[in-house]
Amino acid sequence: MRIENVNLLFVELIFLFCRIKLLNVMKMKKKKAFLLLLMLPAIAILNSCNKSDDDAGKQQQNQEPDPIYVGNDGNPRFNLVFTNSENVDLDLYVKTPAGNVIYYQNLTADNGTLDVDCLCDDCPQGPNENIYWEDGTGANGTYTYWVNYYGNCGEESSKSSDFTLRLIKNGKVIETKTGTLSEPGTTQEWTYEHVN
Repeated sequence: MRIENVNLLFVELIFLFCRIKLLNVMKMKKKKAFLLLLMLPAIAILNSCNKSDDDAGKQQQNQEPDPIYVGNDGNPRFNLVFTNSENVDLDLYVKTPAGNVIYYQNLTADNGTLDVDCLCDDCPQGPNENIYWEDGTGANGTYTYWVNYYGNCGEESSKSSDFTLRLIKNGKVIETKTGTLSEPGTTQEWTYEHVN
């Protein structure tokens, strides 16, 4: 039981005690006063149960649904989602433990594949990029991965883009990287130690 409910129960008991005193003054039988004393805590407990159920329902309604990832599932899997694809071209890169880099000009290496690529406003699956390995085919070792602001899609001035990059293993997000890139040529980079 939460503290608020205990405090509410305590206040209701004090209120009940005052009512009993008042009832005694009015010459009410003690038996009726005793029954009233027993009923009030039960009502308070039932009331607190309903509030907990309501709170749980509100929390469920406020939870955001799991995002839907574009591209093939994999182990590991690197999934990039970004904003402002009309004005900004962000690219996902993954360097394998063998030193090969998977990106828009090298779609496969060491069993990994770039299967979703977004180029400016030509993004049939939305502003996403995805690099994955089929389960069991990703080499053990250190993967270096990064997001690069490739270009501003022909705009005269640079625009910024927010991104979320998720690292997924066995269907579960194990790392989430977020940021903003504002100039062509800027990059954010991370490493991941993969074990099958």
